[in-house]
Amino acid sequence: MFLKFDDKLIVTDQCDQEMRLLADRHYSRRPSSIGKAQFLYACRKIVIRNAEGTMLFAWGYPDETMRQDGQSGYNCVIFRNESSRRSSDIILECEAIAVERWGPNRFFTYVDPRKIKNQPGLKGGGNPGYCFKCAGWKKAGVSSRGLHLLVKEAFL
Repeated sequence: MFLKFDDKLIVTDQCDQEMRLLADRHYSRRPSSIGKAQFLYACRKIVIRNAEGTMLFAWGYPDETMRQDGQSGYNCVIFRNESSRRSSDIILECEAIAVERWGPNRFFTYVDPRKIKNQPGLKGGGNPGYCFKCAGWKKAGVSSRGLHLLVKEAFL
């Protein structure tokens, strides 16, 4: 893919193969899904990347009647940042993209605390969802599988 090289985030699609490679390295990727061309489940979605291919963020806007967890709003399905940009800044930009496309709504995501590495010198290491919390998100509970639910109420 030939993209302009700058810091601006770019909306792409779920078949962007550079982003599939990032998705394949994310802890949430099921082993049976690694390498498959489409890396997101069926729903309305916005896939966001940077030009250099080192950052992937995807919003899903599922049919609320199909969700078994009772959550509503825009779901951060996946976020992987291998760029030098601060993750919380990226999250805020991605929120604005979702609101511009779909209008104001509640944001939510799940973080697996068992997959967060406590790396010395890393801000937020061992604090699941630290970058989301820096962007104004709050922990709202823990799922039956032990995932931390993070939310940000209606973005206006």
